[in-house]
Amino acid sequence: MTSSDGAGGAGPERGRPGAMKEAPNSGGPLPNGLGEGGGGAGPLLGCPSPPCAPPPPPVPGGPILISNVTGGGGAAPGHAPQAPPPTRATPPTQPSPPLREEHVTCVQSILDEFLQAYGSLIPVSADEVVEKLEDIFQQEFSTPQRRGSVQQLLQSYQRLPGNALLRGFRVSYKRHVLTMDDLQTLYGPNWLNDQVMNMYGDLVMDAVPDKVHFFNSFFYDKLRTRGYEGVQRWTKNVDIFGKELLLIPIHLEVHWSLVAVDVARRTITYFDSQRTLNRRCPKHICRYLQAEADKKERPDFREGWRGAFKMNVARQNNDSDCGAFVLQYCKFLALGRPFSFTQQDMPHLRRLMYKELCHCQLAL
Repeated sequence: MTSSDGAGGAGPERGRPGAMKEAPNSGGPLPNGLGEGGGGAGPLLGCPSPPCAPPPPPVPGGPILISNVTGGGGAAPGHAPQAPPPTRATPPTQPSPPLREEHVTCVQSILDEFLQAYGSLIPVSADEVVEKLEDIFQQEFSTPQRRGSVQQLLQSYQRLPGNALLRGFRVSYKRHVLTMDDLQTLYGPNWLNDQVMNMYGDLVMDAVPDKVHFFNSFFYDKLRTRGYEGVQRWTKNVDIFGKELLLIPIHLEVHWSLVAVDVARRTITYFDSQRTLNRRCPKHICRYLQAEADKKERPDFREGWRGAFKMNVARQNNDSDCGAFVLQYCKFLALGRPFSFTQQDMPHLRRLMYKELCHCQLAL
């Protein structure tokens, strides 16, 4: 079933293009500069290795080794006191050499490859470019001066016509097709749309295919408005009771939350990064599971379901990261990992999710 199976009732985050908040004081969702940080696995990008550079000259005034020094009070009888050995002042830290022309050319080549791989430089940070330069030239580029020069090159590159993003860029995976409008929802304070939620959910499901089933983001809205009859065909070829974990994204008006069903323990847990108590949601899911058990003739799954609200989870402190939190809940639950992320990690995790979507694979 695809996103087109969904019906009305969707808020501004739904559909294509996804609703996006423009960055403050900007003309659109893509500013010229990018924030710090980054991460995630990416393609091996770079440029041909240059000739080996000569080793840097030794720093003058290295440490002085003094041996056979004895402690004591005054001078020995009959001997004049000896003057202490002269000490050398520590030389000031020498500034790192500026980027040479070959470095600048290599930075441009690296950014060209990033742009082709991701359709924009939204998921790219100066630290990633610095790391690749160090691999290629076997020199240090992480000093403040050199890193600052790389950051300026990255920003200047984005300001060139045609380098902000590739409008025709597409990511295709199974039935999903993401455009730049979809991928841009992962930038900054934008709201994630259904296309991003559903493809990322499929990546989560495919990382542990025998364990997890991820429901399409339109599932709950259809269940809530039309009852079991509206969704009974959605699992026609899936035995949900043969899975360990069911992940059901919940979209109500302009907010994303998550229901996770532990099939073996018969628990229905509600996760909400704003800690909203939506008591109706677990009840709807419970009735669905009972109806599905009747439909699939699985009476052992007809009773015993319990609902719970997970309150001590990572919490958002803005009004735009609920979708990003839900996708991280899905990933960490599916992989059996404790939640180790906070609001402060969201800029980095948004960039990581962008890369994972482009590579059609989770970074595990």
